[in-house]
Amino acid sequence: MFYVGLDVHRHRTQVAVIDDEGHELFNRNVVNDPERLGSLLSGLEPRSPVVLEAAYGWSWVVELLEQMDLEPHLAHPAACKAIAFARLKNDRVDARTLAQLLRVDLLAEAWIAPRPVRELRLLLRHRAALVRLRTTLKSRIRAVLADRGIAAPIALWERPGRAWLAKVELPETERGL
Repeated sequence: MFYVGLDVHRHRTQVAVIDDEGHELFNRNVVNDPERLGSLLSGLEPRSPVVLEAAYGWSWVVELLEQMDLEPHLAHPAACKAIAFARLKNDRVDARTLAQLLRVDLLAEAWIAPRPVRELRLLLRHRAALVRLRTTLKSRIRAVLADRGIAAPIALWERPGRAWLAKVELPETERGL
């Protein structure tokens, strides 16, 4: 059996493959593209274990691994102390270390939520971001009014308040803001 460690970054992924005894078979860097990464992993036996850190952009990799009938494992980034405290730290070493931790069953794993749960989380995070943005914009508008010494109505965002806001006299720059 082979064990695969992936050190996934924004544009590229380092791929390390080791055997049952821990010998490195290859350690290559590939562009983050499903076809290229898939091509590199295509020679693996079905259900081969593959590990990557739960970091930026991991979801597409997990979906690719599942489509290829490989067994994805998500390393909990805070618990991967072997990587964090390594004396020699680079992508090749990180990918190899992940594969070794998986091989010897010392990997601190994070849960890979099913796709419907990930989609729901995505929607909730997006909504929360939009609500934060709306709150920030409302606060900025009130700050512009306060900077001009204009007392805004409490219910500024209800229909009468928005009508008042449209008619309030402001210098051109503040109106633009």
